[in-house]
Amino acid sequence: MSKKSIGKAAAAGFAMGTLLAIGALAPVNAAPVSFPVDVVVHTVFGVEVSEFEGNIPGCETGTVVEGDGGPHFTPWGGVYLGVKEFTCAGGEGGIDVRLNARFSDAGATGTWRVIEGWGFLEGVKASGTLVGVPTDVGIDDRYTGSAR
Repeated sequence: MSKKSIGKAAAAGFAMGTLLAIGALAPVNAAPVSFPVDVVVHTVFGVEVSEFEGNIPGCETGTVVEGDGGPHFTPWGGVYLGVKEFTCAGGEGGIDVRLNARFSDAGATGTWRVIEGWGFLEGVKASGTLVGVPTDVGIDDRYTGSAR
């Protein structure tokens, strides 16, 4: 191999090594980690603020209030199309959840998805299903799904 060829090979190797090193040291945006969501909202009919408990890290308890939309009653029960505003205990974060559910005297079923987060939950993405079980004073809605 001539000196010129060795020089070109060395320069190419240095350039490739530099690119690899930069790539190895540059921050990598890893895919968000997904985790299961399991939250129960204890709704008491006639009360404006409900309480919730669940497994959201840093937001295991808090309150829920009605946002836009709400229930629409029909002869067989009704539908709920609207937004619920969840605020974590301490007020450091929360989420707005769009809910689409059917309900009757037997309970409720539906789907939900996070449409906005704030505080430490800003940017969170989550969705899933809901099952509501009637209580003596209202309904316990269980939200299950996944978040990232």
